Parts: sequence; structure tokens; C-alpha cells
Amino acid sequence: VYHTPWPAYALAWANRVEPRMRLAVGSFCESEQNAIHVIELNEESGRLEKVAGVKQALPPTKLMWKPTDRPSAMGETARDGNLLASCGAGVELFQLADGQLQSTAKLPPPKTNPPVTSMDWSSIKEHKLAISSVDTTICIYDLNKMKIETQLIAHDKAVFDIALGQRESIASLFCSCGLDGSIRLFDERNLEHSTIIFDNENSTPLLRLSWNKSDKNYVAAFGSDSKSVIVVDLRKPSVSLKELPTHGAFVNAISWAPHSRSHLLAGTEDGGTLIWKVNELTGATDPSSGLQALQYDAQYEVQSVQWPESMPNHIALGTTRKVEVLQI
Repeated sequence: VYHTPWPAYALAWANRVEPRMRLAVGSFCESEQNAIHVIELNEESGRLEKVAGVKQALPPTKLMWKPTDRPSAMGETARDGNLLASCGAGVELFQLADGQLQSTAKLPPPKTNPPVTSMDWSSIKEHKLAISSVDTTICIYDLNKMKIETQLIAHDKAVFDIALGQRESIASLFCSCGLDGSIRLFDERNLEHSTIIFDNENSTPLLRLSWNKSDKNYVAAFGSDSKSVIVVDLRKPSVSLKELPTHGAFVNAISWAPHSRSHLLAGTEDGGTLIWKVNELTGATDPSSGLQALQYDAQYEVQSVQWPESMPNHIALGTTRKVEVLQI
């Protein structure tokens, strides 16, 4: 457990061999006095401890470590898994070195410089980072050239989240969701067209989505003031394959398991943490036939969840008071 000095919102787990447990957590303060802390497990004391931090004016809407540890040339500097991206007012890259989190670059914003709602970083093509914005657009950056490679109007209204295809076979695809209540699928090879794979009833905004890491056909998402998570099959657009109820609490965050195609993690506003084992992803007839496998009470509102590929038997919860790591 790491007790934050402020309400925490964004959370990211570094996918590294050493140290095994490194996370970045961002504050959510209404004043222009926000911060990012990097915390690591002290193997001797068994505690999560702050090892670095940096101040920011606005709260980050999402944090992401470079997807892998392997070196890559970005710009003139070779960077590794110590690279952290933060988005909000824009996109800024930080390098963790010698106990300090140092800003190394601010990506050039689109002309309208809109607030950034979310981002995703490709683990297949690590020079590719995509952002979603309130001005209906999605931008894809080439980090080697530090410039926008692609910009498109993705939705009719604000775009709240984006997920890149994280497997070789779908590396050119990405999904997005937003204020118009739809999930859309795009292919970088033909951006003139997109497929609406789900449209929420009454156009209720969809806040976040998560693409299954083990099965490219399934995307999970949840809406504004939603007490359930929907699972959509890309091969059967327009209808939700399953709806997973939280038993009365609003959903704040979701993540598919990195090692299983059928386990989905969710955090809720009443402090609940749920892991469903989604039975029979194919051929299901009852849309609510998801088995809730595990439940945990974090006591405080869960704003973010992480299920790391490097330690798949652990999950991390970011709450309004603390960061908590649980062994499953």
C-alpha cells in the first residue's frame, strides 16, 4: 500500500523485469498544483515507497510507461523502459534516471490544442503513440520523428478513449469511444471509413474501453453513470455480447487480464474491485451470464486499475487515498 498525499487518478505499472514492481500515479486536484509520483517496492521492508516525483499544473488523464524494456531510438536519444508518458493538457515524456523524473519532450499539439482525454502506446510499433481529444479527433504520433503522423475526426462529439491493436495481426487497427455513445473501429490503412461496432442506447456517453489482450475479437467498455460493463464482439457489431453487472455501483475503470482471454477486472465508485470470469465468450445466449470470480473492498473509490503483463498474478488499484497492490 502507498498512501498518496492527494486524490489519485491516473495509474501505470511499468512492464519490467527489474524492479518487478514500479508504478506511476498521478494526482487529481482542482487547483493547478498536481503531481506524478513514481513508486517501487522496497524488497527489504515490503513497502511501496516513492522514488521520484514531478509537479504538474493540471492532473494527468492517463499515464503510460514505454510498453517494453527493449531499447529504441526515439529522436536523438536511446530510451528504454524508464520512459513515461503523461497526457492531459498535452502529451509530455519523462525519463526516470538517478532518482529523478525529468521531462525530455513535449509532443507538438494539434493546431486547436485540445485537452487530451486518453492515449495508448503500441507494444508492436513502439514509435507509435495515439491520443484522443475533446475536439472529436484522434492523433497518432511518430515518436522517432516527434511529430503527428495521422490526425482524423473520429466521432461526432468528444472522444474519451482509444485502444491500439496490441498484436501483430491487428497492429494497424484501433478502437475508440466517446460522448456520442459509440465504439468505432478504424484501420490506419484506410482511414476514410470506420465501423461502428456498438452504439449505446439513448446515446449514453462511453467513457473507457479495453481491448482483450488474448483475443482480438473482444472489446469491453462502460458508460457514464453505468453500473455494468459491456463486452462487444467485433465480428457481431451493434449489439453487446454480454453485460456484466456490478451489483449497484458505478464503474470507473476496467482492464482485461494479460494472460487470460476470459478474465476482466473492474473498479467501482464504492471501493469495489471485481474480477469476472466471462464464461463462453463465444456462443453465449444470456447477455448477463458472466461469473463474478473475485471481489475485494478497497474502502475508497477506485479510480484506476492495472493488470500487469510482467506480474499477471497481481493487480494494482488507484483509489482516492492510496495505491494498493493485491496478489490474486
